[in-house]
Amino acid sequence: MIIDFKMKAPIPHWEDMFENGKTALNGIFTRLDHVKQTQANSLKDVLTEMDDQDITYSVILGRNNEAGSSNEELLEFLTSKSGERFFGFIGIEDMTVDEAVEAIHKYANTGAFHGVQAIASKIKPLTPVGDPSLDPIFEACIEHDLPFCYTLSMLISIMSEKPDYDYIHPKHLMRVANKYPELKIIISHAAWPFVQESIAVATHFPNVYLLPDFYIAFPGGNQYAEAARSGLADQILFGSCYPNVPYDFSIAHYRNHNLEPEILEKVLYKNAARLLKVDR
Repeated sequence: MIIDFKMKAPIPHWEDMFENGKTALNGIFTRLDHVKQTQANSLKDVLTEMDDQDITYSVILGRNNEAGSSNEELLEFLTSKSGERFFGFIGIEDMTVDEAVEAIHKYANTGAFHGVQAIASKIKPLTPVGDPSLDPIFEACIEHDLPFCYTLSMLISIMSEKPDYDYIHPKHLMRVANKYPELKIIISHAAWPFVQESIAVATHFPNVYLLPDFYIAFPGGNQYAEAARSGLADQILFGSCYPNVPYDFSIAHYRNHNLEPEILEKVLYKNAARLLKVDR
């Protein structure tokens, strides 16, 4: 069994975002030029692919409150029959801190969401990662017992309004992880290319989880797998980043590191199940 902790699905009103996601990385990473494009076009297609890959559940990381990527649309899907195999994270992108906190309280109170997600550079105004001004967001997550997924990678730095190599350095999360040990912090993209640095932060702070997604196939990405083998087996998560890359690409690169079966089970399923409070 597998839980995919990072994907997008063509849920109602999100079809265009899903379709655009298939080619979103074209021309950005030569490492992915040879990767075939995701073929699914409908939710039925996605569910078929999930079945083929033994994916039991998938996590849809929310975006914002805008039509075509909104929390309201995600809520409608999660509470429908079609959403039974999906978990949703509240998206707080393109919001101020106050707006983000309001969104967290509003959607957490529905009981339909299992976490909060933000691309670091999408919180307005552009704010340093882990800055104390963001503490109300972290405290709202704690109040509702929701993990916080923070997307950090070189791509995030490049696409920000003020590109800065050090912007996404995981050291900036040390203050947050130390101040709020009860807050589960998931670093989406695992702060690549700061691979050893993110591993060091997770080693010192057991409330920090690394979600490498397709970066496990990038230079240095093998170190995430080695970290799982060398003490971080309970803090590494599988994510496909589907449909940016197809399922078979992501799953193959996680499996190709020949992790011991008990460690691979944690990475592919058990760690996510624990964070999502899945009973089985």
